[in-house]
Amino acid sequence: MSSLAGAGFIETKQHRRFREFCDACRRYQYIGLCYGPPGVGKTLSARHYANWDKVERYRPDSPGGTVALEQIKGSTVVFYTPPVVVTSPGRLPNDIERLRDKLRGFCLEEIRREEQPRLESANREVDVLYEYHRRTGLNGFDVPPEEVARRQDEWRRIFERVSGRERAQPDPTALILIDEADRLKMTGLEQMRAIFDQGGIGMVLIGMPGLEKQLARYPQLYSRIGFVHEFKPLSREEVRQLLQERWWPALAPMPEGGIADEESVAAIIRITGGNFRLLHRLLTQIGRVLEINTLEKVTVPVVEAARESLVIGTA
Repeated sequence: MSSLAGAGFIETKQHRRFREFCDACRRYQYIGLCYGPPGVGKTLSARHYANWDKVERYRPDSPGGTVALEQIKGSTVVFYTPPVVVTSPGRLPNDIERLRDKLRGFCLEEIRREEQPRLESANREVDVLYEYHRRTGLNGFDVPPEEVARRQDEWRRIFERVSGRERAQPDPTALILIDEADRLKMTGLEQMRAIFDQGGIGMVLIGMPGLEKQLARYPQLYSRIGFVHEFKPLSREEVRQLLQERWWPALAPMPEGGIADEESVAAIIRITGGNFRLLHRLLTQIGRVLEINTLEKVTVPVVEAARESLVIGTA
């Protein structure tokens, strides 16, 4: 799993199962239903699958930005979280259409970058034709008519080729991930069904346990669900693996030797119960306890002290 604060993403068994589930929904163009308790990593896995952190940060007008076109081109998955309150009937489909256009924009930008040198060269050749008029104020050109026609035809040919490639570029979206699908009311669910019925894509609805019962009340949508995936908490072995691989919240100071004490590891596993969000919060507090007390090792008393500062709940 990825850290909520930006630590490196480690693929757990739960994420691999989620990835296979999404691959199936995309391949067979089905609606999939993914549900699980809060804090187990559903949103993080979905954002990672869609490469959404990079997609969101990419800015085409900032060539020196933190995300390059090469890192997001070829993206085919949209990640969308519906707002808590929908004030306009067209809000949801418009939001999703905008995100799909964003993915298509990556393809268009790649085309433009490929053609830009040739188009700029043709632009310069045409621009030079008018240098005589700018210099003298006289109409006409100082090159033969056939040369004028050649340069203008070349520019037109390149421009039409670029425009044709752009028009022929299809919508690359193959899968839409809808997080917090519990927020969708009847109208929103009908809009999701309408988007899916346009064809050519898969869709995954992600939410809390009980989402499957909520959707069962809408037979037109429920009949289109082809796959169901339950996102479960991390197993004891997976939590142990994360700690052994020295996964740690990015903003918390990490002990020099990681967590070597086996009793401390067992305490962390017992307290968090495989809840990824709680694990993140507990490790953050452990780092804080170490820093405040100038300690270098994680011990059971440190873990217990960190636990006391947490509100332990199901979310």
